Amino acid sequence: MMPSQQLRADVVAERAAFAGVQAGLDAERVLFVDESGIERGMRTAYGYAPRHTRCREHAPFRVGRRTSVLGWVGLRGGHFAPMTGTVDGGVFARFVEYGLVPHLRPGDVVIWDNARIHGAEAVRLVEATGARVVAQPRYSPDKNAIEPAWSKVKERVRRLRADTAEALDAALHAAVATLTSEDVRGWMRHCGYPTEPT
Repeated sequence: MMPSQQLRADVVAERAAFAGVQAGLDAERVLFVDESGIERGMRTAYGYAPRHTRCREHAPFRVGRRTSVLGWVGLRGGHFAPMTGTVDGGVFARFVEYGLVPHLRPGDVVIWDNARIHGAEAVRLVEATGARVVAQPRYSPDKNAIEPAWSKVKERVRRLRADTAEALDAALHAAVATLTSEDVRGWMRHCGYPTEPT
């Protein structure tokens, strides 16, 4: 389901302009950045049981604070950093400095959304490496290939039934380890990025 805001004329124009940018990108040089959250006690929304029996699941009640996860993915890898507490502009800038910048090369393109926390300091840190930031259009999570990565990571965490902080940390690392460059290539293609050499 797409956000209804994508039907607004100004957003349609932004998405059309961004499609032109996408077409000229080298897939090997694009990195996608975003933040999400996980929590203890996550479970799958469905299950299986023997015929004529009810499928039952148990999960802890009031599992504590949500764990924020900042991450990036690209064809040459990815990096995910879990942290407790609120992610603000300062926290995001530190993630960019220590989690993203060491992996950037001159000419790389970093795609992220227009969240307020993606501030001027984070952009400056990226640009100091010779890379550049391209903001995806508003209301367009379908243009960021990390969104399907979050979906895969969260599904794996749900299946691992992590009910303690330690188990959640282990489940996140195990889930991230399942991401492959072929996954990312497929997600990029799905999001409209060219993935084959021109």
